[in-house]
Amino acid sequence: MPSPTQVVPVPSALLSPVRPGGCDEAAAALTAYRRNGGTIRSSQAAAAHQTYLDLMGAVLDAQGVVGAKISRLAAEFRELNFRLTGMTGGDPNQVIADINTDVAELKRLCGSV
Repeated sequence: MPSPTQVVPVPSALLSPVRPGGCDEAAAALTAYRRNGGTIRSSQAAAAHQTYLDLMGAVLDAQGVVGAKISRLAAEFRELNFRLTGMTGGDPNQVIADINTDVAELKRLCGSV
């Protein structure tokens, strides 16, 4: 006769919430941009390009609205690179404002970035 098994509850404090896919990678890309951007236009452009590449990698692990937001950020960093290098006209600060708005939204979606 099998012996009854006792169910041991797991305290919820031991389990941390799972972040959506792509969030950690996106956070790393954004942190690297802030660290490497500098104040010289060429270094900002290079950092924006690298962030674009890193975010394109992050989107591979993301789904749904998080994936869409990371894709949008990647496109914005590509546009920022284009504007900083003179490939397209326009004020880079407009793109930076869009990036800041989307980063805030990504933080909300991911539970902080």
